[in-house]
Amino acid sequence: MVNTVNTTSDGLDEARVRYTVVDAATNAIIDQGDIGSAGHDYYMGSIAVNSSGQVVVGFNRSGLNAADGKIAFMAHTFSTDATGHLISTSSDIMLKESLVDDYHNGSLFGQAASGRQRWGDYSQVSIDPTDDSQFYLIGEFAREYNNPASGHPGGTGGSRWGTWVAMIDVSPVPEPSSWAMLFVGLGMVGVLARRRRNAATGSPC
Repeated sequence: MVNTVNTTSDGLDEARVRYTVVDAATNAIIDQGDIGSAGHDYYMGSIAVNSSGQVVVGFNRSGLNAADGKIAFMAHTFSTDATGHLISTSSDIMLKESLVDDYHNGSLFGQAASGRQRWGDYSQVSIDPTDDSQFYLIGEFAREYNNPASGHPGGTGGSRWGTWVAMIDVSPVPEPSSWAMLFVGLGMVGVLARRRRNAATGSPC
């Protein structure tokens, strides 16, 4: 499972997405860890696990300055070892970066944020029912403001969010030696086919 937690371990008050692996028989915690990095808040996590123990976690991330302050929809992948511990198999994967560097829920463009600035509770990871190496992720991003400058004549100037759907394929990538064997095999097939064709026409190989 995943949930959002606040941490001060790096001296900053920041949000992290925490994953927890629980023994189904004893309810004991097998493994636990946080997804996050200094200078960012991580939140709205969702998770799915396939039959091979491969794990994909989706989440939102936001920063503290204009350079990386845009809310982004991201993911992180893991594998599961024999003891039930998660092993990271990727860095944070950017799926969709917001179109604006802020989001003021209920506030108009150029005005100070008012009231509770809550990001929508939408995040999901699910597995393709016909291929469990493919994970589908649904998350949010901040859209352009609803105003003429953003291409919306007559717009009220309010902020908007959008929904983004992505797919991550966790199929193992063949080793270089496997690719080499594949190419050699294809080459041999080509040579045999040419010899058969030449033998059929009576021409030299």
